[in-house]
Amino acid sequence: MTGIETGPGVVGPHDKSKIAPGVGAGARAWWLAYCRPDGGDPGTRARLRRARSIVDAAVIPAAIVLARRLGALKGETRSGGARFERALNLARVLAHVTSDDTQRPMRAAGWKSLPKDSPSGVVGDAERPRLSEQRFRRLLSTESGEDQVQAFVRLIGLLDDKVNIASVSEDFWFWSDRTKRAWAFDYYAAGIAAPAEGPSTAEESA
Repeated sequence: MTGIETGPGVVGPHDKSKIAPGVGAGARAWWLAYCRPDGGDPGTRARLRRARSIVDAAVIPAAIVLARRLGALKGETRSGGARFERALNLARVLAHVTSDDTQRPMRAAGWKSLPKDSPSGVVGDAERPRLSEQRFRRLLSTESGEDQVQAFVRLIGLLDDKVNIASVSEDFWFWSDRTKRAWAFDYYAAGIAAPAEGPSTAEESA
């Protein structure tokens, strides 16, 4: 287990007992330094946006900086380790973000209230998701790798290039069934009707 994959979890459906506080914070600090439109490095951002593969990203120094910042180079005997590749892909994704948001990605893209929570059964346009349910299901079926990169880039575009950078970075890094369940929870606005305190970490991991 590496240093970035351990740390305190968050109680509730977004519990990630193996998440490191440094993943989201580190990725956001990197974005501020290299990709922020009003203070980053325009050349680096453009190169990362044009990158079409891990090989393309591997020759961009800023992407290597992100890999080092996330601890993705530790313990890798070759520069082709899974964590290293994940970091390069995350750099490509974050290059498409132009503004940080306070909402988690699926809270921004999903339903604003439970779909069938209206007594009349009529849901106004303001409550409907920006990401259609068909596209959401397709997104959840995405596996790690190039398909994941393209899916996240499309999601960022749908949200007008504005996402919660720390949250989307953590979700990209820990793309798993647990993360996908958490996205479904947010997408269908289940948190609005959920108890303030979720299940314990022990129950979540059972």
